[in-house]
Amino acid sequence: MTQSEKSHVSMTQLIEATHQSGFFQLLGMHIDVTEPGTGKVHITVDERLMHPEMIVHGGVIFTLADTAMSMALLSLYAPGTRISTVEAKINYLLPARTGELLAEATIVQQGRSIAVLEATVYNIQEDERKAVARILGTFHIAPPKQAK
Repeated sequence: MTQSEKSHVSMTQLIEATHQSGFFQLLGMHIDVTEPGTGKVHITVDERLMHPEMIVHGGVIFTLADTAMSMALLSLYAPGTRISTVEAKINYLLPARTGELLAEATIVQQGRSIAVLEATVYNIQEDERKAVARILGTFHIAPPKQAK
């Protein structure tokens, strides 16, 4: 799919489809409506997300970032386009214990079959917003399968 062949998927359609996922429901993740090419996902911190030291498990933080990056990329392609995470690197900056976590993602570079995205996960408590992780991810993009 070339740059000129891309079509925007309704963010509403994308959000409805992902919220049907049992995994999203299990974690309580919510996708925020954003502009095409950006992704935002948030979650309220509670004891289900903690590891024994009573800080949010790193896997939860990574999942938020990976989902935000996926949403940023999927928002630019036709329905049925398949993407998958090829590689990702995460730097954990601060622990999170309360409040809300918000992952914001943008596209760094985009080719026909590979894209590089970055995300920051913030811990929001009252009026304070602190970065708790930075993520760089590489994604594979595959066009929709042809109907037989």
